[in-house]
Amino acid sequence: MASAGFSIESFNAAIKTSGARANLFTVKFSGINLNLGVGDLLEKAGDNATKFEFLCNATTLPGYVQGEVPVSYFGRTIYFAGDTTFGDWSTTILNDEGMKIRHGIENWMDKINGVTENKRDDAVGISHSGLTAEATIETYSIDGSNKLQGSTETPITKVVLKGVWPSNVSPIELSHDASNTIETFTCTWQYQHAEHS
Repeated sequence: MASAGFSIESFNAAIKTSGARANLFTVKFSGINLNLGVGDLLEKAGDNATKFEFLCNATTLPGYVQGEVPVSYFGRTIYFAGDTTFGDWSTTILNDEGMKIRHGIENWMDKINGVTENKRDDAVGISHSGLTAEATIETYSIDGSNKLQGSTETPITKVVLKGVWPSNVSPIELSHDASNTIETFTCTWQYQHAEHS
């Protein structure tokens, strides 16, 4: 039974452009140390976009957790605002036959800690900032209202992740039963903080 004031028209009017779409997004990297050997993440692939922008098939707009500090007083617990923490960030990437994105990420991880030498690459140095980059996630409208003159679009959401570095690359599943599919893998990233706009 509908409540008083129920109106389909009001509900439709409250959701502009049929809602924000989860499949209209791009992910871009910047500020990567050239000594990390991951230039393929920034390789131009057409329309001034990078190969990573085209092959990043899924991701998340990361959230954050405002910590709490419980303090007991006379049988009651009072909560004060604590530290802000950020969780992992994950991307799913389509694998091309050159495996350039995967190899680039593997090179990045190897520079952080070499799999054979068990040490950080000398060309990168010991500074943590030399191992990190910046990632930008942008989402777009379906109605074209955010499109400017020319081919540049203004995102409806923009999240910039600071101090990004790869912490985990998933296996790639192979199977003779896998027809009409493209290989994918996920990469889990750590970052220092996120700036939302």
